[in-house]
Amino acid sequence: MPTDSLTDEYADLPPSVRWGIRNAGLLFFVTLAWVPLFNQSRFADLSSWYTDHLHHSFATWVAFFRGLEIYTRPFAEVRGGTGWPYPVEAWGDMPGFAYPPGVMVLFLPLTLVGRFVGLSFHGFAVVSLLYILALTAWAFHQAVQALVVLPRGSRAATLGLTWLILAQMGLQGFFDSAFVGAGLAALVAWRRRKPDVALLWLAAAAFLHFRAVVFAPLGVLALHQCWKERARIRHFAPKLAVTAGVVVLGLVSFVLMYPATQAFREKALRVLSHPNAMGVVVIASLALAGVLMVFRQWLALAAQGLVVALAFVELQNFWWHGAIVLAVPYFIGALRDESFKGEVSLARGAWLLWALAIHPVVWRDHPGQLFIEFVKFLRVG
Repeated sequence: MPTDSLTDEYADLPPSVRWGIRNAGLLFFVTLAWVPLFNQSRFADLSSWYTDHLHHSFATWVAFFRGLEIYTRPFAEVRGGTGWPYPVEAWGDMPGFAYPPGVMVLFLPLTLVGRFVGLSFHGFAVVSLLYILALTAWAFHQAVQALVVLPRGSRAATLGLTWLILAQMGLQGFFDSAFVGAGLAALVAWRRRKPDVALLWLAAAAFLHFRAVVFAPLGVLALHQCWKERARIRHFAPKLAVTAGVVVLGLVSFVLMYPATQAFREKALRVLSHPNAMGVVVIASLALAGVLMVFRQWLALAAQGLVVALAFVELQNFWWHGAIVLAVPYFIGALRDESFKGEVSLARGAWLLWALAIHPVVWRDHPGQLFIEFVKFLRVG
């Protein structure tokens, strides 16, 4: 387990820097919230195109009427006749939810606002986008806190790419940052010698998204540590039961949902079915794996293996799916307080090159696409 004095190296930092670390999420939100507030997009997103932030509230409302059919039937067959005031024509051949049931809990506040407050379509879109941006700001805050409690090395570069990925998801209305934030909150709890809290955060991540499996290596360690320390952990049995129950619910939702995606899967082309794309991913991934093995970064290596496995089964080359690459750099140094700064810097630098190499190959757009979308937004806007 990590040591107790994780943030001593920050004691000599200027007060303004310490304030920035404590308020990273607030700064993230304030510097980006003007986009949905002042843009002309009907959906309030940066690109006037994305509607997931509106769909999930719609699907949550439909679930009140259709029950498990939100998972077992295409959304086009179940969304009608529910009285939702802001319908969007999307996800027609997919189940209403392709996520664990935690997404309904996450979007319940927006669902209630949408049904009972009476906003215009654009007004509800702005509120929804701001809600997603707040979740993303929280995730960025967890990323900063994670780097605080981890050994030093390439922190600026890691946080820079993290900002690019999270900012684009937040401004386009994707909630995926929530499961990333929960996974990073689990890492912070683990580093602060709270494996039971880490386990609960990992359960929350699993309750929100199937791709949270990339944080599973940390879950194994947290579960093992909890079992070893079960005598001192308060309410150990209930915490374990909650974690197990959430994971089971997620698995059940996947089993229910998967058959209803058949029509989509039959039309989809596996992303890495092209030999050239597969070659890039394999070569780049083996190079990073070699670096991680040399520096004995086993937790990061396990996370990278899961990311690559998901890339090979990926059926959609959507850029926001690439957020899973963020698990790897935050696991570097997580188990070794005695890691040399040079080791951590080189390992995270190798991750950065790997992420930039495979992201546009597997998930279509590179993270720098955010700046291109900003240029388009400012020209239109």
